[in-house]
Amino acid sequence: MLAPICRWVIPPLVVVLGLVAFRLFATATAELPARDVLKAAPEPNLIAPRYDEPRVITDEQLRAVLDRVKPPMQPLKTNNLVHALRLWGPSADFGDPQIPSGREMLDYFLDDRTFRRLAGEDAPPLFYRDRDGLAVRSYDDALANRDTSSYHTDDLLATLAECRTPLATPMRLRDGEATVGQLLHDSLARFNLDRFEYEWALIAYARYVFPQNEFRNQWGERIRVDDLVAEAIGPPLGLGPCNGLHRLEGLVVLLRADEQHRALRPKTRAAILEHLHAASQLLAASQTADGYWTRRWPEGAAAAEPATANQASLHDKLLVTGHHLEWLALAPEAVQPPRETIVRAGQWLTRTLLEMDQKTLEEAYGPYTHAARALALWRSKDPYEAWKTQQPIASVLRPSPRPQP
Repeated sequence: MLAPICRWVIPPLVVVLGLVAFRLFATATAELPARDVLKAAPEPNLIAPRYDEPRVITDEQLRAVLDRVKPPMQPLKTNNLVHALRLWGPSADFGDPQIPSGREMLDYFLDDRTFRRLAGEDAPPLFYRDRDGLAVRSYDDALANRDTSSYHTDDLLATLAECRTPLATPMRLRDGEATVGQLLHDSLARFNLDRFEYEWALIAYARYVFPQNEFRNQWGERIRVDDLVAEAIGPPLGLGPCNGLHRLEGLVVLLRADEQHRALRPKTRAAILEHLHAASQLLAASQTADGYWTRRWPEGAAAAEPATANQASLHDKLLVTGHHLEWLALAPEAVQPPRETIVRAGQWLTRTLLEMDQKTLEEAYGPYTHAARALALWRSKDPYEAWKTQQPIASVLRPSPRPQP
């Protein structure tokens, strides 16, 4: 009599006990990122520029370029403020009530009161809590309110890291309080290697978490730094947001952080350098005579043919050339193309940003800030400090001679 009872009672009991054990395990592993990540780097790693090359852009030209890319207020877009904060930093103050200061731009992301003042009282919160923790309202969540949404996954977090915002920094949300550390934890807890956009998570990881070489997501999966590198190197060049160029940026930022910590495996570091060097060789081959690149740069010399290059729009030329000069400004000398390649690209960007009309520039403000930031990085100058120096700028509005290829 006992045997039949055991046959019917014990299996369900085992299943229940198994589910309880799994729940406890999942809860424990979900807490790992919070415990490990928050102690990994209270402040972001400092990723400093490497070069000061006045042939890329002179001091006078740089100030004139920066004067054209001051933060726009109208129409207000979260994506514009992300890029403006990334370019100008939280200390910028333009002395104009129509132009948001760096502090206002930072508070737009840290304090819902500032967000509502700038975005409008009817704008839904930029940050909200769901069952997985603190989340960011995405551009893809709904067709409405896209202007005030985050455009790329984890771009806000990466920007806070680039502004060297400590993890303990408080965030005043519409439904309570949080910290930047909680935003980082919940972002990494959601991370998986199969998602479409991972570039900004790599940048945030490299600045905030590295040299810790792994973390666990909310499903208990272990994400290693080698996994992140493989994810960035694996797809074809040119694939991904902004022509795949944020993947190169993420790798360079990680490489720069490793120069301080020496925590990457030699094999991993060598793989990054080889990948960047291959991209650099393609850039040397695909640069047009004028100095710009197009989205077809991975094709090498074929992309530089006039019949091919002339098909690209001005927007694409600026987007690709600015992004390339940006990651190259942080890359080691060993993976650089010939310096004249950099000079030609820098002078093309300078001429173009100075000569284009202001309306066109503001319509694509985000990509054009990458170009301005790249030029400042190649001079190792803080954009706000470079802009506020009292130098005449009228003379640089004349077209500069085109460097010979």
